[in-house]
Amino acid sequence: MTALRRITQADTEDPVFAAIAAADEAQRQHLAALVGLDEDDDAQMRRANAASYAETVAFERLTQVMPTTLAGLRALVERYAVEAEETERWSAGGSYLRHIARVLACESERSFCLSERKFPELKQDLAQQIPNRLGGLS
Repeated sequence: MTALRRITQADTEDPVFAAIAAADEAQRQHLAALVGLDEDDDAQMRRANAASYAETVAFERLTQVMPTTLAGLRALVERYAVEAEETERWSAGGSYLRHIARVLACESERSFCLSERKFPELKQDLAQQIPNRLGGLS
């Protein structure tokens, strides 16, 4: 297995951080354009629609940026988790992504392996195997 390397301060030069910041700023500007929006005011609607379009473009750009560091990958996974939780409230996608982010945060100089201290649910005794649909054991 590949060893995860420790993240250094130099890793903050990863281009994904700027893309995340741009997407977050575009989202803030879009939300600000919606505050007190009068849908009968054409100028306000044009500003809100422009801000919505800018947010979409910034997020699409984010999806095209390749992280160059483990820290950047973790930040991207966290950002996608936030997006999933905000837009897909009944989906478990956000929690799955947060789990991946927690795993990525386990920086180590040694080979990647789960820690019983961090994942106590893995230290459970098998009570009974579940039969598969063909009648055998999985």
